[in-house]
Amino acid sequence: MSQWLSGIPLFWGKIIAVVGFIGMIIWTWLRPKAFIMHEAPDTNRWRDLRIWATVCLGIQIILYFIF
Repeated sequence: MSQWLSGIPLFWGKIIAVVGFIGMIIWTWLRPKAFIMHEAPDTNRWRDLRIWATVCLGIQIILYFIF
């Protein structure tokens, strides 16, 4: 039953993972800023979680391509 899966190159697994990460980045940036900054003491740029999520997921994408 699982023999068909062994014929698929591992590169496709990386592609699927990276597409998933990119989808999460897009979903994150579709959230309104008011939702992200809810109950924040100020609206400084460094408090924007969309930026932090993009940086962290970008690191994950780089790691997936390297390893």
